[in-house]
Amino acid sequence: MVALNEAPVQLEHTVEIKKIIAGGNGLGHLHDGMVVMVPFVLVGERVRVAEIKRFSGYIQAKLLHIELPSPKRVPPFCPQFTTCGGCALQHSPYPEQLSIKKEILAETLDRGHVLPEKEIPLPIASPKATEYRHTIRLHLAENGNIGFHRMQSNEIVPIGHCPLAAAPLNIALSQLTHSGLLTELSAFCKQVELNCSPADSSITATLHLLTAKRPPRLLLDTMRKVTGLRGLSLQRQRKTTFVSKPLLLQQSFSLGSHTYTLGWDSRCFFQVNPEQNEQLVNLTLKKAGPVDGKKVLDLFCGMGNFSIPLALAGAEVTGIEHNTFSIQAAQKNAQDAGRDGCRFICGNVSHHLQRLCAQGYRYDTILLDPPRQGLGRSTTMLPSLQADKILYISCDPATLTRDVQTLTREGYRLTSVNPVDMFPQTHHIECLAVLEKN
Repeated sequence: MVALNEAPVQLEHTVEIKKIIAGGNGLGHLHDGMVVMVPFVLVGERVRVAEIKRFSGYIQAKLLHIELPSPKRVPPFCPQFTTCGGCALQHSPYPEQLSIKKEILAETLDRGHVLPEKEIPLPIASPKATEYRHTIRLHLAENGNIGFHRMQSNEIVPIGHCPLAAAPLNIALSQLTHSGLLTELSAFCKQVELNCSPADSSITATLHLLTAKRPPRLLLDTMRKVTGLRGLSLQRQRKTTFVSKPLLLQQSFSLGSHTYTLGWDSRCFFQVNPEQNEQLVNLTLKKAGPVDGKKVLDLFCGMGNFSIPLALAGAEVTGIEHNTFSIQAAQKNAQDAGRDGCRFICGNVSHHLQRLCAQGYRYDTILLDPPRQGLGRSTTMLPSLQADKILYISCDPATLTRDVQTLTREGYRLTSVNPVDMFPQTHHIECLAVLEKN
């Protein structure tokens, strides 16, 4: 939305916060009814704010002072909170964060007139509210500062320790920060991504290069040595070059009598919170119900995060994914799990959906775990596959609502939505929606 005018920072207001909305902002009103949105507040607080921008329907403001704090407010544990743009809810105790996310999800679905038949429960709590992230991507400035972007800015906030990152990642970050290599590295690299293998805490790094020019081999070898990296790769646009052979990242799972391990490398997507991911997998299997002998279509299947456990439960699984390396990992994971019958297709999900519909394919269950933008227009093709049940895993309530609206118009009903708190301390909401054919 385009700003109508820039409001002077000194224009201040006192507002009472009525609710927390998507994005983690608090919402209040001026005396004339104008909506005010401000971060880092809680319901019931009376706060002094300054206008940042005035839009046609609301004011974006920054918090100046809390005149009447909520009794639920707690001191944030990170000194960069409100400066770094990563967290939005550290000032709220973790149980209250779950309530906030439930209300945001329910309001979003209600506004779209697609509330589920069953009441939305509190999100499944993450086993860890801190130190849960096994992947972090840091920005690197020309002066050698490494960190995250300042809130609503491209300015880099130097970070030596992130409370949300797994301990091995913070050790590697600290070693890298104190290595004296970052200024030299910044001439070649704009971002550094660190990955931690859940199975054994091995660390691998990906350097996102500014140009096709590679850093000197001595610099890369020194970096690996001082940080204890087990793997290092260089990425320019979509091309990845490994300085050493790809490090296999792994996570082990328990599914009833089955214990299995999934492997992937840094070119593949995987959930950053592995312990919570296991809870999401178990929830998905429970909601899928008996799948033995049934045909299941897994869209955006990645490296088999859901395909493999569904196959172990007896399903005949077809997975579709655009990432070649994820498909290769999925095939290997299926083979290692003794499920060679899994079929994996590499390519654009929408294009392959069109092909499946045109050729008259039918599935008992469809599972999809799309990126933040959801499935979009391609959602209209799902009903043609005649599935009795659709399991939709979403990380954005707005795009979930849009796609569910499409499916409910096409003969499905939304039976349940279960939020899963994949990203504690942040405003992000993950959930599993279950739709059944009327």
